Amino acid sequence: MVILGEKGLSGLVKRILDLVFLGGLGIFVTLPYALKWYMNAIYRTSSENYYFLLGFLYITGIVCLGLVQELRKIFKTLNRRNPFMLDNVKSLNRIGGSCFIIAAAYIVKIFFYNSVLTAIITMVFIIAGLFAVVLAEVFRQAVEVKAENDLTI
Repeated sequence: MVILGEKGLSGLVKRILDLVFLGGLGIFVTLPYALKWYMNAIYRTSSENYYFLLGFLYITGIVCLGLVQELRKIFKTLNRRNPFMLDNVKSLNRIGGSCFIIAAAYIVKIFFYNSVLTAIITMVFIIAGLFAVVLAEVFRQAVEVKAENDLTI
């Protein structure tokens, strides 16, 4: 099975990320209507938490769209078989920052609209942010080694 390249697994993941990004844009645009419909279906009346949830979902939604965009950039370089570049290091650092922003938003949500799932999602995004920052450092070191290697040949 081919892993890297347009016809490999990384190409498939890139296409899935493209669909996720487009779907996320659609959800982002229709969010006020979708949230109102959802809250009316669940609570049968308009909830006082509507504006809090709308703001929360807009903030986390825009950050998630940025996160998916950075992932798309990384997979684009993977498909070109050139993953060790400084742009990917910057993208991984942005992904880490995005994960920390989302985790912070969920920590705030714990005080207003707590659930077990909220705490779990908070922990997942903190761990994902730490992983992205560590991976960015690994990629930065790989870029340095690659540059050194390119000079010796």
